[in-house]
Amino acid sequence: MNEVIKALLERRSIRKFESTPVDEETLQTILKAGIYAPSARNSQAWQVTAITNPQIIEKVNQAMKTASQTPGFDKYAAFVKQEGYSINFKTAPVFLIVSVDPSASFAPPEEGALVLGNIFLAAHSLGLGTCWVNQLGPICDEPGFRAILTELGVPAAYRIIGCAALGHPAGNHPSAPARKEGAINIVR
Repeated sequence: MNEVIKALLERRSIRKFESTPVDEETLQTILKAGIYAPSARNSQAWQVTAITNPQIIEKVNQAMKTASQTPGFDKYAAFVKQEGYSINFKTAPVFLIVSVDPSASFAPPEEGALVLGNIFLAAHSLGLGTCWVNQLGPICDEPGFRAILTELGVPAAYRIIGCAALGHPAGNHPSAPARKEGAINIVR
């Protein structure tokens, strides 16, 4: 089977990670694959912020929990309050934030999602695991949380499209659940 198709069919979300760091060359390769995603009119209006410092990941985690308790940002409030919740599943050694400049992009959510998709496939092909984390997008303009993003170098106008925990999977690789009927419709 073609290696790209194989990776597409085998990649799964990983929620248990070893604390082993991702080596710099591998991380750079994965990030480079991410920014080679397609974008409308080749705008490339994205930024990928990779955090490898556990203290900074925890700072982002705590800021997200605080911001999600603010009135108007309650979509994830109960979810992130759960015992043991952590944006990096406690042990993923890398946390990625994909943000897009909406004034420079024709399709910010779609373009950011394509960056993450490339990252997920590249990581899987190199034996690493990823999991999409979407709790940060809705709160990215809450003032306290935006201050953290500014510290991380995320430009003020950029919207968070999605995030990912990245690292070495712990345990067995999950198998794919059955696909839903009717997901493919071919009109001839």
